[in-house]
Amino acid sequence: MNTPLIINRDSFQTAWAEAIIALSRNRWEQWNIVVHIQNPTTFNQEKHEIMCQFALNHEDVIEPNKVAYTIFPFKLYQPGLTTRERLHRGYWMYFRKTRHMAHSAWGTYFERMIRYPSPKGDIDQLSSIIDNINSRTTNYCAAHVMIIPEPHRDINKIMGAPCLNYLTVQVENPCLQTDRKTISLLAVYRNHDFRSRAYGNYLGLCKLLQYIVSETNSNLGMITCLSSHAKIRNDKGSLLQIATSFLRAEERNV
Repeated sequence: MNTPLIINRDSFQTAWAEAIIALSRNRWEQWNIVVHIQNPTTFNQEKHEIMCQFALNHEDVIEPNKVAYTIFPFKLYQPGLTTRERLHRGYWMYFRKTRHMAHSAWGTYFERMIRYPSPKGDIDQLSSIIDNINSRTTNYCAAHVMIIPEPHRDINKIMGAPCLNYLTVQVENPCLQTDRKTISLLAVYRNHDFRSRAYGNYLGLCKLLQYIVSETNSNLGMITCLSSHAKIRNDKGSLLQIATSFLRAEERNV
């Protein structure tokens, strides 16, 4: 049951499609899916529009960009132009408008990154990591961790958000070919809905890594996402058709 399934693709869209195919072959449920995204900037607009249309056709499916926004509000950020303070301010304005939505009652992943509650006051985990990377001359292949759940109220949840357990920012020291560090990202989900969340989650992770890389003047690394448990309950035929079309398009471009 727990033998890992490893998917290694260039783009998050192709990786998502391959995961859908794998789930279809295993009664639409799988433990320990490891998705490795080699290039977080690879993006196909036509495929994205197909996923947006799928969300529009199903009332209980959140539009992919909105899912991605729970991880990183990428439309509010322009590299080199948007300050951290402006990004956070724009996010809080956006978040106040969506707080009434049932799926966001507990908050968002980005909120937990920049305002994680603690007895001594809220902690800006993301900014602390960025500042630490920028202030250190040597990172010793560091792995910085951002925790998402609050143990006292989230640790025993079987269903419901937050499903993202933690994020690890992996810093690789400069090699001989470059004087810049390389930063990658590891994400661990306890329970992952591949019908309505995984695609948008992958998009958000890609945008989050691009933000960290920009703010630390580093090289872009890769993303690894471990889904402890993955499932699809509804619209299996439609998702399989979409995933198959994504992989066929990929094969034509090879």
